Amino acid sequence: MSRRLLALPIVVLVAASLAGLARADGDPASDYLVSQQVFLSSDATIPSDLQRKLLAAVASSNAGGYRLKVALIWSSYDLGSVPELFRKPRTYARFLDTEDSYWFKTKTHLLVVMPNGLGFAQWKHSPAAGYRALAGIDVTPTPAGMAQAATSAVVKLAASEGVKVSTAGGVAPAASSNTRDRIEIIVAVVAALVLGGAARLLVRRRAARSAPR
Repeated sequence: MSRRLLALPIVVLVAASLAGLARADGDPASDYLVSQQVFLSSDATIPSDLQRKLLAAVASSNAGGYRLKVALIWSSYDLGSVPELFRKPRTYARFLDTEDSYWFKTKTHLLVVMPNGLGFAQWKHSPAAGYRALAGIDVTPTPAGMAQAATSAVVKLAASEGVKVSTAGGVAPAASSNTRDRIEIIVAVVAALVLGGAARLLVRRRAARSAPR
C-alpha cells in the first residue's frame, strides 16, 4: 500500500477533528496557544528561515523568563467565527487574551501580528508598557513581513524586561517534505488542538456545574 493511501485515513481524521474543534470554539488560535507558544497562519506561506528565527526567538524569550505567546493572523480565515476582528490586532489581542486567560494567567504576555499592525495584551495588566516597547515596528503586509515584524517584536518586548533573546537554534524546516513528514506534522498539530479543546471544554463544564442556580 502506498504512503498516499496510508495517509488518506489520517487526512480524513484531521478534517473531522478540525471541523469538530471549529464548532466547539470560535477562533483556532485560542485552542492552539493553550499548549503551544506560536500560532502560525494556515493560510500563509512563511519562508522556513523566518519561521525558524521566530520560533527560536519565542523559545528563547520563554526560557529567559519573559513568558510569551504569539499569534500570526494572515487572513480572516484564521479567526474562525470572529472574522470581524481581522485587521484589528489590538482588539483581537484583548479578545484572545480573555479567551485563554485561564491558561495564560497573569504572567504570560500575548503578541498578535496582522498585516496592518501589532496587538499586545497581558491578563489584568495594562498593555501600555508593551506598546511602548513595540513602537517603531512596522509590519510589511506579506507573510514574510509579518514573521519578521513578529521576531523583532519578541526581541524588543523581552528586552524591555531585561531578557536577551536569541534567534539562533533549531533546524529550519526543509523546503520540501515527504509524505511521512507531513503526516507527522499534521498528527502533532491535531493532537495539540484536540487536547487543548478537550481541556477547555472540561473547564467550562465544571464552571457551569458550579455556577449558582
